[in-house]
Amino acid sequence: MYRKTYFCVCDGQQEEMYLKHVAFLLKDFPERVVTFNTTQGSTERLKKNYTEYDNAALFDYDFKDMKFRQNILICEQLQRKSSRENGKNVYHAYSNVNIDLWFILHKEYFNRPVASNDAYVADVRRIYGLSREADIKEKANIDRILRQITLDDVKYAIRRAEQIRAGKLKSDCFMVGNVICYGNPDFSLHEFLKVVLRNCGKWNCC
Repeated sequence: MYRKTYFCVCDGQQEEMYLKHVAFLLKDFPERVVTFNTTQGSTERLKKNYTEYDNAALFDYDFKDMKFRQNILICEQLQRKSSRENGKNVYHAYSNVNIDLWFILHKEYFNRPVASNDAYVADVRRIYGLSREADIKEKANIDRILRQITLDDVKYAIRRAEQIRAGKLKSDCFMVGNVICYGNPDFSLHEFLKVVLRNCGKWNCC
């Protein structure tokens, strides 16, 4: 039997609901149960987490460069501390520009740089059959989106994010601490989710 719990600090409702949905997709009781204990807030909250669980911070770039860099550095600092003290893992799981693009990647490849936070909204509405006026951050609409996402879709999104990364030029990267980042589109969310799936035996070629 496999049991694993992660403590995750999320930027907002979309990230939180998405993790709950991934846990639902992975659950095969009693053989396999993955749990995400989530809270909304800033990455700073990880500093006050004293559980024995692996930690993750899910956050967006949102064109807030200083905050984005601080979030990654906090995760790096906590990872170094945890590796010395208790062996816990601390993951940064960012979306650049934001998680709206992550929802797109579950169904389509999208590798076009954008210049605004709402640049993906029309594509999300189209892909998931929402009305032209739908607020994609409203709980009922997030539910409609998540009901259309399967475990295979999650794997496809990870593959597509890896494909986006593979197409980047090394000269376009920038360093945040020891972390290699790129301009949008870019992610580390897919790396965290790949770890989750691999650890529970559900990462295989989709």
